[in-house]
Amino acid sequence: MQLSKLFNDEKAVSPVIGVILMVAITVILAAVIGTFVLGLGDSIGDSAPSASYDWDQSGSGADVTSVTLTHVSGQNIDADRVTGTVEGNAITFGADPEQQLGAEWAGNGQISSGDSVDWMDDSNIEDNTEGISSNDELRVIWTASGGGSSSTLTTYTVQ
Repeated sequence: MQLSKLFNDEKAVSPVIGVILMVAITVILAAVIGTFVLGLGDSIGDSAPSASYDWDQSGSGADVTSVTLTHVSGQNIDADRVTGTVEGNAITFGADPEQQLGAEWAGNGQISSGDSVDWMDDSNIEDNTEGISSNDELRVIWTASGGGSSSTLTTYTVQ
């Protein structure tokens, strides 16, 4: 038997590679079809926006005069999905009891870099009659379109 002929015989390489590729394609197709059949495909891509925020406070303790939140950089945020809380209590702005933080924050429906909102105007914050005081935790919450999940975008503790 010639040893060099054994190493140069490549007849079985092509069918083996073909079978491996067919199995890989089948597994990938099964995974894709399975995610959509089980409804997992609906939540793909519906994750919280990535952005940077800046909190600015004037005064301290009982003399807090303003707390301003600014969207510094990152993805634009759909204003309809953003709500605000003070110590866990949802707040609304203005005379309309349905106007959430996002609507006050963005005039055009999208919160983008440079947009800011003032949390301290007690005439605007309807559901927080005591106003904002020292050690209160302010939280911005984003909710997914189906309402299935939510994430805290940023928090701030009043000094």
